Amino acid sequence: MKPWKPLAFAMLCSPLSSYGAAFSSCPTQAFLVQQNVAQLFGVNLATGFYQTLADDMGTTGKLNALGFNLHDDYLYAWSYQHGTLARIGDDYQIEPLSLDWNGIDSNVSFYVGDVAVSHNAHYLYRSGSSRGLYRVSLDETDSDYLQMQRVIDGSALNLRIFDMAFHPDNNMLYSVDNNGNLWSIDASNGNSQNLANVGQTGTFGAVYFDVDGNLYISRNSDGSVFKIDVSESNPQAQFYAQGPASGNNDGARCAIAPIVAEDEANIDFGDAPDSFGTSLANNGARHQLVEGGIHLGTYVDGEADAYVYPKSDDSSRLLDDEDGIAFVTDVQVGLDFVVQVDSSANGYLSAWIDLNGNGVFDSQEQVLTDQAVVSGVQSLLVSVPEGYESGDRWARFRISSAGGNAATGGAPDGEVEDMQIYVGDSATQVSYYPSADGYATVAFEDNWPAEGDYDLNDLVVNLQTKVLSFAEGDVARIELQGEVRAVGASFHNGFAIRIPGIDKSLVDVAAIRYEINGQLLDSPVLDASTSDITAIIASNVRDYINNQNQCDFYKTQSDCRGEGQLHFKVLLPMLEGVAANSLPSAPFDPFIYATEHARNPYFANSPGRGLEIHAKNQSPSSQADDTLWGSMDDVSNPAANSYYQTGNGLPWAIIVPYNWQYPFERIKVSDAYPNFIEYAQSEGQQASDWYLLENARSELIYQDQE
Repeated sequence: MKPWKPLAFAMLCSPLSSYGAAFSSCPTQAFLVQQNVAQLFGVNLATGFYQTLADDMGTTGKLNALGFNLHDDYLYAWSYQHGTLARIGDDYQIEPLSLDWNGIDSNVSFYVGDVAVSHNAHYLYRSGSSRGLYRVSLDETDSDYLQMQRVIDGSALNLRIFDMAFHPDNNMLYSVDNNGNLWSIDASNGNSQNLANVGQTGTFGAVYFDVDGNLYISRNSDGSVFKIDVSESNPQAQFYAQGPASGNNDGARCAIAPIVAEDEANIDFGDAPDSFGTSLANNGARHQLVEGGIHLGTYVDGEADAYVYPKSDDSSRLLDDEDGIAFVTDVQVGLDFVVQVDSSANGYLSAWIDLNGNGVFDSQEQVLTDQAVVSGVQSLLVSVPEGYESGDRWARFRISSAGGNAATGGAPDGEVEDMQIYVGDSATQVSYYPSADGYATVAFEDNWPAEGDYDLNDLVVNLQTKVLSFAEGDVARIELQGEVRAVGASFHNGFAIRIPGIDKSLVDVAAIRYEINGQLLDSPVLDASTSDITAIIASNVRDYINNQNQCDFYKTQSDCRGEGQLHFKVLLPMLEGVAANSLPSAPFDPFIYATEHARNPYFANSPGRGLEIHAKNQSPSSQADDTLWGSMDDVSNPAANSYYQTGNGLPWAIIVPYNWQYPFERIKVSDAYPNFIEYAQSEGQQASDWYLLENARSELIYQDQE
């Protein structure tokens, strides 16, 4: 890593004054004053990185209307403690100035202001009929030095703005009001013009210009910095960097300075073609290099601007800093791939691949979003969507301590790595159950081997399965996803999905992806006690679902929705040799099983995992307790491949290829759906549409209401 170059402002010593001397040059960094007792920060607008310059500025009050005076290289601000302008030198201490109010009411404080570029004067503004826009000469040779001169009354110039800045060339003031309107103000007469709405709202308490005439506005509430090209016919605010947030904010910088000096080398840029947003001029992805800060791999190098492909910084400096991301497996359309990530610290990683090859990282091409990583080397599973063609593509990985990075823009720490990759054509075939955009319903009665209340709502799950196969017929990946819709059970149940006859050794365990409620889990999902592939979705559904007060169940009673949720997604990449035609029919074998909790009145002691409940005639897993078959109301006969049915052929679990509306609590399914018994007893040969709402008694049905 190249040595870190700290944010600093050059200072001169002045033995002749008790106050600080002028700054030695026109700084590229911005000044930001915050807090009710003023503190001063230095901000790199290119990245949002900031550091404290002064905790104590020699005042007990706020400072506002901050401006940098390039005519004498001092800062000037309005001191709330002293009720006057104050000068600030290289020691960051205020020097109150004696103003001549020139007959103007002095009972006012200003929070909007800046120092002109074309002449040596500070302009202050506050709305209201007794206020307005004021000019104060800072030129000691002027006859009106330090005299307040009103340019225009505040009723004629009545804007809800919180800072303003002078353009480096045209001597016009610019600001953005809280509704996002961009205003230009003629400092000579106070005439104003609404130029455009820039598309962002809020309190913009710090406003700056750069030497190229670009306006930067910082929003108090979240610290977001936006860049606006005021020369455009319809100027719009473009997110530029993430800076510090504050309820009290005011900023200034030298308007004739570039945002990044040519001799600075403390920012890391990407090196993809500039159409992706790489150079500073194109709001390229960039990160402040912070000493001891987070980065990828061993090396990270800094520059003042990007070395855009084909002239990358790696080829220019003979140092390859793209060493934090390694592709372990090939990248193929519609499949997952594994990347090895080497991070120097805990942080958040985001990634994009230009899958459509249009030279832009589109929002739908983001393949990782704030993925938490830890210090050290780790493997991540990344999904590539379907519907794209193969070819050479660019990828971008960005890491930072706080996350929230877009494909472009600045970040106050971290690193960006751009690289060329090949995205292959997986030649996959995809099979869904029940359809690509639909879900089946799996519903259970958990009183087995007793018939119980037979409402089939003790656990209701929406389930979709997806099988991706290569053209030659081998399975590439199996996906299981869905959500729990209802828990009408007093008992505690685990929920699992089994793929009978397929050995779990055929799963690429290192590449499994297991998500609950959108969070990637490290815990193993495959059941260690069975040889078949068995994904334990939840060992106890009640860990995720809670009843509302005075409700016994979750979404099976009127006005009882409950709390929590259980959305799941399991991706099972397969090793070679699993033929698609060897898989059992989807949706395979979803089942529930007993936890270690009590199961009264049927069992004096909990039967535990041995009590499994599967669909009718589905053989159970090797963990099932065969002593329970044929007990109570169950007439299972393994010798005849008959399982989990009553003496009159009714099941304890059903799979409906439809978003089925289940009965209310303690309403028999046969009462809510009169054709159900005919369907069940005919093995599905009759009344096959029994589950449709038109065939139900609607008053007995719990219908989802979000």
